[in-house]
Amino acid sequence: MSTTTHDPELIGAPPPPVRRDPMVLAWLAAVGVSWFGDYAWNVALAWTAARTLSPAMAGVVLGAEMLPQALLVLLGGVLADRYDPRRLLVAGEVGQAVVLLVGAAGWASGIHGAPILLAVAVAFGIASGLTMPAGTTLIRQVVAGNDLGTVQGWNQISSRAMRLLGAPAGGILVAWGGLVVVMLVDAATFLVIAAVLLLVVRPRFRLPRAVHERWRDTFTDGMRYLRSHETAKLFVVGLTALNVFVTPVTGLGVALRVSGSDWGAHWLGIADASLAAGAIVGSVVAIRWQPTYGAAAGFRVLIVQGLAIACVGLGWKPTLVVSMAVLGFTAGAASVWLSAAFVRAIDPSHLGRVSSLGDMTLMPLSVPALGAVVHATDVLTATLLWGVAMSALCLWFATRRPIRTLAA
Repeated sequence: MSTTTHDPELIGAPPPPVRRDPMVLAWLAAVGVSWFGDYAWNVALAWTAARTLSPAMAGVVLGAEMLPQALLVLLGGVLADRYDPRRLLVAGEVGQAVVLLVGAAGWASGIHGAPILLAVAVAFGIASGLTMPAGTTLIRQVVAGNDLGTVQGWNQISSRAMRLLGAPAGGILVAWGGLVVVMLVDAATFLVIAAVLLLVVRPRFRLPRAVHERWRDTFTDGMRYLRSHETAKLFVVGLTALNVFVTPVTGLGVALRVSGSDWGAHWLGIADASLAAGAIVGSVVAIRWQPTYGAAAGFRVLIVQGLAIACVGLGWKPTLVVSMAVLGFTAGAASVWLSAAFVRAIDPSHLGRVSSLGDMTLMPLSVPALGAVVHATDVLTATLLWGVAMSALCLWFATRRPIRTLAA
């Protein structure tokens, strides 16, 4: 049983070949610039929290952004299916820039510690949660269905390349100029992508818009679609489960491992750079070899990722570097295959709402949970638990019939 893919209506002339498409290339370049700032900020925030707060409170700070994201991303999915996703994204980028600028002003004025870090993270999560699903919807409006795998692969390569550059830069910048400098850099990158969205990007494919009078009816219709669509249901559960295990370890576990071993902030940057380098290679491999059943291949690759996550907690520098590189390679390959299969399998009229139910749902609990387990035991015990559980879940998803038989 293979799931039918859904192609939206073309507006005007067909787009040029994707490798020579100036709109797509400009958009990807702007997104890459924004990712550079994000990765620098993530490293700076993780380092500041790990060095100045207890492991449990550091987990709360790093997870604080995810709670409003998880709550509001559902509303963001409704917005993405009702309104213009490009305008929603512009509002989100500008909103996140404003949050960072206000946070930088507060930190520079001497307001330090957990309260301001929590305030910035919560405000950041509100802005991103309301607009995040619009990104998936806009991709479907700009890129032809047959090119989704290629563009998603380029997206992954750009993201990982910027992590390769941004993560070490974040470690250097926070050590040199403090948290304020990193906040200002990230805010500038958000304004760059907002400008490109306003001046360059235009929809090429017409997506059906939800026409319900009440927002509640739009959301209910999305839930009805999900209940009746077995493949969509498995994707949502599967992608949610993955981030429960990956994000806490890469975001907090590595910082606690490096900080607890007194290796210095630059080793946090090196670990992130290893992850990025591995992901770039994995994405290149996935672009060149796109299997017929990409969803199943993606989940199989992630079984290995779970083993790499388990090894992150080992207190040896070479093991950390190798584990992060393997984690990156498997993430790069799986992301290309899974994201392309997901976008093509979901009806365009429901893409915003269905995508909003994936990644963020359980992450607000998972990062503080890892911090609590580390506090009660140690870093290695926590990463072993997270990694083994992820491998077992990915094996289960890879063997489900709707995933095994989902053709690209």
